[in-house]
Amino acid sequence: MAAIRQTALITGTSRGIGPHIARAMAKAGYNLVLASRSGRELEALAKQLTISGAAAVAVPTDVTDPGALEHLVSVAEAAFGHVDVLVNNAGGDPQREFDQMSWSDNERIFRLNVLAPMELTHRLLPGMLDRRSGHVVSISSIAGRIGFPYTEAYAAAKDGLIGFTRVLRNDYRSRGVSASVIVLGAIRDAGQGQRTSDELGLDMPRYSTAPAEAVGAAVVRAIAKDRAEIVVMPGPGRVMKALMDLFPGLGRSMNRMAGADATMSRVIELRKRSKLSA
Repeated sequence: MAAIRQTALITGTSRGIGPHIARAMAKAGYNLVLASRSGRELEALAKQLTISGAAAVAVPTDVTDPGALEHLVSVAEAAFGHVDVLVNNAGGDPQREFDQMSWSDNERIFRLNVLAPMELTHRLLPGMLDRRSGHVVSISSIAGRIGFPYTEAYAAAKDGLIGFTRVLRNDYRSRGVSASVIVLGAIRDAGQGQRTSDELGLDMPRYSTAPAEAVGAAVVRAIAKDRAEIVVMPGPGRVMKALMDLFPGLGRSMNRMAGADATMSRVIELRKRSKLSA
């Protein structure tokens, strides 16, 4: 008798690292519920995965809208009965100065990067507990652990996502529901870091970046091995994270030595020029 395929709901799947996660999950044998704001790209990915043999449903969703999350869960359950794995991948940051953003701008960053993952987890958790089976994987960022310039709200949200995952895992693992966090450094060929580098005309060096495919592999491994945390970064980045965990006051010096201050200053100037010309 064939094994019953599990279902994974993945947010933020239309672009960036999202499609890489979806392809890795499809290869691992999951049914897929794909959620993102970009409906056309989402439908194209679902069609591509279906042609490759996966069962995939596209649900255009703004995860910052509670009503849209309710609809997403309803469609997922109607399509596949229930959700076994949730991958909270949707996120992002406008990369602007904290004092130049409105408070609603900052609230939206927090809503997108930590409150929406928490709410979606909260909606799916009861069913997972009833079945005594489930896994929640959340995609965080090294920005949550290192004082990266001009990321106040984003860093707070991503650090909060790490804390949320750790406590969720501790509280519910004995009841059959586990949780993992994937902490990303700079990812090349996809994601916000690559888009920013492209805007600035910079090359992302291989020695300090990880390929986008590594993120999908990390998600699959976190579920299969029930890993609490996986850091997707090359060696130098891992050392930096470890030092920052031990000595938070080193952040300013490390950003300067790594070139983060200079790079983000260029980003801020680019954002200002774009706003003025809009």
